[in-house]
Amino acid sequence: MGRLAMGGSWRWGLILGMVCMVLGMGLSQQLRLVSQLNNTTRVQQGRILTFLVTRTVEQNQSLRNQIANLLNRVNNLPSPMVTPMAEKLAVIRRMAGLTSVEGPGVEVILHDAVKPSYPGEPSVYQLVHDQYVLHVVALLSAAGATAISIDGQRYVSTTSIFCAGPTIRINGINYGAPYVVLAVGAPQALLTALADDPDVQGWSQLVSISYRAENRLKVVGYRGQVQFNNARPAKI
Repeated sequence: MGRLAMGGSWRWGLILGMVCMVLGMGLSQQLRLVSQLNNTTRVQQGRILTFLVTRTVEQNQSLRNQIANLLNRVNNLPSPMVTPMAEKLAVIRRMAGLTSVEGPGVEVILHDAVKPSYPGEPSVYQLVHDQYVLHVVALLSAAGATAISIDGQRYVSTTSIFCAGPTIRINGINYGAPYVVLAVGAPQALLTALADDPDVQGWSQLVSISYRAENRLKVVGYRGQVQFNNARPAKI
């Protein structure tokens, strides 16, 4: 009986050893297969990335060549003829304030009071108000200014100027003092209009208002949108 038991244990040990060997071989084969698949995937990804980079470089070069060709064609185009309609449109745009203009004129600077207020004087008297700026703009326009800007905002027919707290809102944008008004026109006529105006002289006792002639000023064109939601061209 003891020999039979020992023989059975030996056989079972041999069988288990063979099973473990087979499983080990299978696991080893599976690991090699997974490693090969990973290597293959990385190689494929590398090739795909190389292809994409190469194609992108080629496409960029092709686009550069197209741009160069188009620029060359544009530079070689004949000068456009200035038609009467184009001249009329240019004049209308300039009159509407849509284009920048240059010329002699005056610069007006309005600043809040820099000196201390008198005892009992309301602080509001020391601030530049919208009516000051509006009055100066109207005064310059009446004196012959052909283009006016306030803090870089072109004054046009739709421009709005009103107080917004301690600031002034011009063309929908808030600005704080100082307010710089540029006006293109005959400098002497503009200076005379400012010097002879009683309101300007009176406000100069409350806030700082200075002005000077300039031989060359640049007034920018209106940069906002020109859109009339309710107005329509009239039928003639």
